[in-house]
Amino acid sequence: MAEDISFIVSDRSFEKFGMALILGTTGDAMDIKMNFFFTFWGLHLLRKKFKPKAAGMFTGMKGMAAMMFRNKLAKFGMEDPWGMIKDAVENGNVKLYPCQMTMDLMGIKREEMWDFVEDPIGAAGFLEISADAKIVSM
Repeated sequence: MAEDISFIVSDRSFEKFGMALILGTTGDAMDIKMNFFFTFWGLHLLRKKFKPKAAGMFTGMKGMAAMMFRNKLAKFGMEDPWGMIKDAVENGNVKLYPCQMTMDLMGIKREEMWDFVEDPIGAAGFLEISADAKIVSM
């Protein structure tokens, strides 16, 4: 089977969230170990109260476009995307790492994030975890 895969998520758009959702849950189903490192704007995706918006739309349409995508995902059986990610994390195949330095820079607290997110690590820690993995930037 495939080796471990590590992803760097640096954007907070609904599209990036969708990519992490689909890749993470598919990797989990295939029993592939997947690490996601959320840094800079991507860190917001791990915040409980954050609602990602579609990036490729006019400003006034970004929220509505994300809602339309969520409705389409629901029709494909993905009604609770965060529940699906949580399941993949609990299965042990997916790990979500927030960037400690970015949290410090942006004043983001650990309590603002989902409970199933790993403890924050720095870039060096993520590179250590990813030493034998393929690394993909999203």
